[in-house]
Amino acid sequence: MSDAQLDQDFFRIGTSFNRPMPGHSLTRSPNEKLPFEGPPKYTNRTDVLEYYFELFTEEENYLAIMNALESGVSVMEVVQVFIMQGFQQGLYNPDMMLMVAEPLAYMIAALAERAGVEFTIMGDEDEKPTLEQQELPLMNQKMRTIEKPQMDEDFPAELSEKLDNVKAPASLLGER
Repeated sequence: MSDAQLDQDFFRIGTSFNRPMPGHSLTRSPNEKLPFEGPPKYTNRTDVLEYYFELFTEEENYLAIMNALESGVSVMEVVQVFIMQGFQQGLYNPDMMLMVAEPLAYMIAALAERAGVEFTIMGDEDEKPTLEQQELPLMNQKMRTIEKPQMDEDFPAELSEKLDNVKAPASLLGER
């Protein structure tokens, strides 16, 4: 997509009246809360990581994640989808969302490594980092330089052991 097309799309969407007006969320009844407007389901980082481990290792999700990685989607793009979806479902608050991003990336990378799927952590190495990436030194620098997934010191030991024992489904991308 060219810069001119991107600018045109941005202008079209930005000037569209097909969106809620400011303050619209304040006009709903207090009884009609969205999932993320209430207390989060998980407040413990380990509980969130265990939830995602179970979710990632379900055969359907496992195959979908591995197929996405095989097709060139980066690990961090997969993580972003899952953590935003979890927040919108009211599983955790935004602070927890940031706290689990890096361990989830390690988890997905470890699963991909065990399945023999080649993956990228954050896209092309030659790309100039954006301002957003520069503001996230742990997720940017540490994840870009990783050669083999290494769990950080705070990663729960029991989940690390479970990850070591995960076997890739036989139907994953055919024979190797």
